[in-house]
Amino acid sequence: ERDLGLGSLERVELVMRLQHKLMVKLPDAALAESQTPASLMAAFASCGKGNNGSAPPISPEVENKAANVSSPLKWQVPSSVNNLVELARFRAETEGDRTHLFLLDGDTERRLSFADLWNGGLRVAAGLVKLGVDPGFRCAVLLPTGPDFFTTFLGVLIAGGVPVPLYPPANLRDLSGYIERELKILASAKARILVTDPSLLPVGKLLEDRSPSMSAVSTADLQGDVSVGVARVLPDDLAMIQYSSGSTGVPKGVALSHRSLLANMRAIGDGLSFGPSDIPVSWLPLYHDMGLIGAWLSPFLHGLQVVMMSPLQFLSRPQRWLWAFHRYRGTISPAPNFAYDLCARKVRDEDIEGLDLSSWRCAMNGSEPVRADTIERFCRRFARYGFRREAMMPVYGLAENSVALTFPPIGRGPRFDRVDAEIFSRDGRAEPSRDPNAPVFASCGRPLRGHEVRVLDAGSATDAVEPDRVQGRIFFRGPSSMSGYFGRPDATAAVRRGEWIDSGDLGYLVDGELYVTGRIKDLVIKGGRKYHPQDIEQAAQTVEGVRKDCVVAFAVPAETGGEAIVVLAESNKRAERHAFLETAVVAAVQRQIGTPADRVHVVRPGSLPKTSSGKLKRRESRTMYLEGAFDRHSPSNRAALAGLAARALLARAVAGARRIGRSLHGVYSTCTAAATLVPGLTIVSLLCRSEAATWKGCRSVLRLAAGLSGLPVRRSGAPIPATGAILVSNHSSNLDWLVLTLALEHPFLFTAKASVFSLPLIGPIARRLGHIEVQRRQFSGRRQSYHDALEAAQRGRLVHFFPEATFTPASGLRPFRLGAFQLAAESGLPIIPIAIRGTRQALRDGQKWLGRASIEVTTLPAMAAPKRDLGEIARLRDSVRELLARTVGEPVLDIVTAALPAEAEAAS
Repeated sequence: ERDLGLGSLERVELVMRLQHKLMVKLPDAALAESQTPASLMAAFASCGKGNNGSAPPISPEVENKAANVSSPLKWQVPSSVNNLVELARFRAETEGDRTHLFLLDGDTERRLSFADLWNGGLRVAAGLVKLGVDPGFRCAVLLPTGPDFFTTFLGVLIAGGVPVPLYPPANLRDLSGYIERELKILASAKARILVTDPSLLPVGKLLEDRSPSMSAVSTADLQGDVSVGVARVLPDDLAMIQYSSGSTGVPKGVALSHRSLLANMRAIGDGLSFGPSDIPVSWLPLYHDMGLIGAWLSPFLHGLQVVMMSPLQFLSRPQRWLWAFHRYRGTISPAPNFAYDLCARKVRDEDIEGLDLSSWRCAMNGSEPVRADTIERFCRRFARYGFRREAMMPVYGLAENSVALTFPPIGRGPRFDRVDAEIFSRDGRAEPSRDPNAPVFASCGRPLRGHEVRVLDAGSATDAVEPDRVQGRIFFRGPSSMSGYFGRPDATAAVRRGEWIDSGDLGYLVDGELYVTGRIKDLVIKGGRKYHPQDIEQAAQTVEGVRKDCVVAFAVPAETGGEAIVVLAESNKRAERHAFLETAVVAAVQRQIGTPADRVHVVRPGSLPKTSSGKLKRRESRTMYLEGAFDRHSPSNRAALAGLAARALLARAVAGARRIGRSLHGVYSTCTAAATLVPGLTIVSLLCRSEAATWKGCRSVLRLAAGLSGLPVRRSGAPIPATGAILVSNHSSNLDWLVLTLALEHPFLFTAKASVFSLPLIGPIARRLGHIEVQRRQFSGRRQSYHDALEAAQRGRLVHFFPEATFTPASGLRPFRLGAFQLAAESGLPIIPIAIRGTRQALRDGQKWLGRASIEVTTLPAMAAPKRDLGEIARLRDSVRELLARTVGEPVLDIVTAALPAEAEAAS
């Protein structure tokens, strides 16, 4: 057990063999939870006990019949939507009852319609608002593949937020490295909320305790008032931040706007010729751009039905992926090279008897180096099951371009280029070769429509474009490009060259088609020759005793100058065999690339760092090597978790002290304000008889209360005139009318709802100051209130309106009513917009105690009265609303008046 060190792919193979031998179907979760042979056998034993000690044979994966899927009656691909929220609403309104997602869980299926996604997203958005979030906040989404992921992702967007997908831990027993990586991502994104699965709440709490930006952790069963509103989203607003699962050091999060995402989603549909009968089938993780954008959002834009399963379901029984194509008549799927290799090597004939893959027309192969031998093996193996070689499509993309960049022509099949190894390593020229042992590269096709790719000299900072068949740095540009690395202008500037972005990859062009050869930073240069680490690693893996896919090669400075080739190889052989293995690896590398490895170190199984998707981290391995990490024993998992728990307890204690401090401050501020306002306003009510004296007395009391309670009000902007204007403000809190009274230098009249005038102490003062009572319940009352306001304005009084009429906990400006603007048109008086900032933070709707906040009142330039024309009045209203929203830094909200089909009856 100590030496075996099972990795994810090794566990897959072992589980498949054991299931076949023992005739038992193991639960999918056992694949992630079983880290040793002992724990794996315990899982099999418990599975046997659950079957009364007898192990039944594995039942067929699916029935040999098609599932009930349907094409839309009228296929619509919206060209006018400019953000993902509009897209989700469009789909729910036009075909809400139609199934969009078939979520597979073992042998069961759950269906989600477009309306299910929208209504679920509304609930999550309302719940996030209830947690006190503001538009523009970053929300970490730590959820496995399932309904909650989709509704949470949309809910964050509907609330005006920015989702940051995180990958769930592979298991809950070894969290130390995972927590440290995710904390770096949370710090980079400055995420405030984390939404996770109930089973992962302990992980979420650990992250919350040690993340200074996090304010709350919640499960996805958020609830709230769906009438709160939908944030208005602009095309260039941030839609999501995509972090690599292997982020180390200072993470780089790719910031993608709604405009870029939609451009890539449309380009993918165009490149794959999406049609109404297409059905993508995917097991890819949704925290990765290929799974999220390629497998879900792109089909979502085009109104396709999508079959989804979790990565664990695929890894535990890869044939499930193939059977899904059979049952649902799937047509499209993106997947990395290893998935095709796993199916070709490990799926047994008896597990796919009767399988029909003839509907599969686009088998995209990307996200990692494409291997010709894998493609040929897969095509040969599944040809007799209806798979056509023409369907295989090596593709290229990267998160910095949303996801997809180049596709080959549909139906052509893969195209390979075998090149002379000597010339390629020495000069970087891809001269064709007939040597069967020569390196082979796959064509990834041409750039998608509207995108461009060029290859520049890899060793120069100039814009010299390389000719065909000469390797260089791959640059790209197009409408799908990232906004930049979030919060990392230095990293963004390092990859930008005008409109072009450096992909960090190497490749060459032939007749306009791109051949990707490797990563620029991974190149090993020795004796003036350039070697790709993949070639060195592949050679080392041919040595018996070296674990497959557990070798990394990189360069380090040599003592004599230049670079030395270092190979780290995992092996479960005993220590006395390591010297023999190292010698054998040196010889194997010599045979493969023509020069030996300078240093070979055999390390224990599980020593080399990997990403969540099983990819080796060369750069982190190099750093660990230089720091001597492979020369010392790593701490036990128990010790690592103990240290993690200690740090979490300390962080929780600090956070608790801060919460107590905030609570004490809130109690002090609220009690101080009440102790000042109640007697102060009572004195004003008793002693001040005139309107002018009452106004001055109220302002004095408010000034004293604001100073003592720690909530001073700052005033900015031009002074308001003493007479002759209509004042309009945004409405965020019960504090607004007090803040305006304190901040504005001249007396003015509020238009307030009738309930205000019935309040003790406040009501008599409001009447004495001449504030206007608004009767909302009856038309005659509303008309009388309007006439009272018009009469006051015509007398030269300043009349103030809150055009939103009410407020909610949600940040953002609700729709404005026309009354104030119609009054301006009828009286001929200008409109003066007044922006109020900070009151929502000081006393949010439903909040009991005053909070810390910086309150500011800004008077904006006056706007001339509109003509007495309804269109002119409405345009002025909208202009004022947009101006106030920009000034206070909150979005414009569109109010949802009803849920869509699935909930319409309940909502009514």
